Amino acid sequence: MREAVLGSDGDRPSRWTVALAAAAAVGVVLASAFAFDIAVPNRGIGVFQLLSSPTSATLAVAGLVTQFGDPWFLLLTATLLYLLGTERSLVQRPREGAFVLAVTFAAFSFIDLLKNVFVAPRPPGAGTVALPTWLPAVLAGPFRSITTGTGYAFPSGHALGTTAVFAALAYRLEAGSGATRWTVALVGVLLVAASRIVLGVHFFVDIAVGLLAGASLFAAAAAVGSRDPLRVFALGSILGVLAVVASAVSPAGEVWKAGQWLGGSVGAGIAWYVVRPSSQLSLRETVAAGVPVAVLWVGVYVTSPPLLVTVVGTAVAAGVTIAAPTLAGRAVEPS
Repeated sequence: MREAVLGSDGDRPSRWTVALAAAAAVGVVLASAFAFDIAVPNRGIGVFQLLSSPTSATLAVAGLVTQFGDPWFLLLTATLLYLLGTERSLVQRPREGAFVLAVTFAAFSFIDLLKNVFVAPRPPGAGTVALPTWLPAVLAGPFRSITTGTGYAFPSGHALGTTAVFAALAYRLEAGSGATRWTVALVGVLLVAASRIVLGVHFFVDIAVGLLAGASLFAAAAAVGSRDPLRVFALGSILGVLAVVASAVSPAGEVWKAGQWLGGSVGAGIAWYVVRPSSQLSLRETVAAGVPVAVLWVGVYVTSPPLLVTVVGTAVAAGVTIAAPTLAGRAVEPS
């Protein structure tokens, strides 16, 4: 599978592969929009709708599985890989970890862009769930949070994000064989995608288009930024601007949410251009640098600040993340 993505130089994907993937993604998205009338809340496909009537125990399992496609998990994974990758022999150079982080930001912006362009509703009842009698009252909130869905549905953000980020991980990680990495990535993507249908928060067409869009984004990112993640940060910045615009004109778009990923791509890109890190952090240094960055990210998410504040705040957080290894190295250098 890796050979199918890579070009003749063994590192850069074929431009024809990228062009065909992007064209196929656009074609399927447009065909789906016409064929399924995504503006109505009833666009399911027979047998897949049967999966949306699970037991409470199945809902709980699906809710946990779906967390592997949540933004918090994907962003945390990409960040830790960048900061710890070389230290833990997971990647050869910082640019491999930065590539995964850049794909992550770009994927989130792509999700916001597509959702706010198509503004398709979720299946009926996606925002509610019957709490099981065996569930302790203290867990009612978390259970409801992981088993329901709100906002626009088309395409599935979990399917798109997981496909793009898991593919980037399989592409850049050094752990295990290539076949093993791609197999694990594929299984993970399919499990997350299936969990969204089981939870009843997406129709099959939402999932299918999300998978294809995520694969297309990864192929494009690998084509332009296989050797230099700065290009992928630039791609993410462009998608981020488009996502902010789409959110601003969308009926229920949340502009600040799109702004956080724009800030991430811009801040990380600037830091990479200025610093060009050549080392990673130890586990202790990662914790020291990661805690304040995480607090800043969470603070932005919880307070939902205006667009400018969001972009600046997340740009600082992403920039500090990229520059942290170099800054830590300079701090311990003898004067």
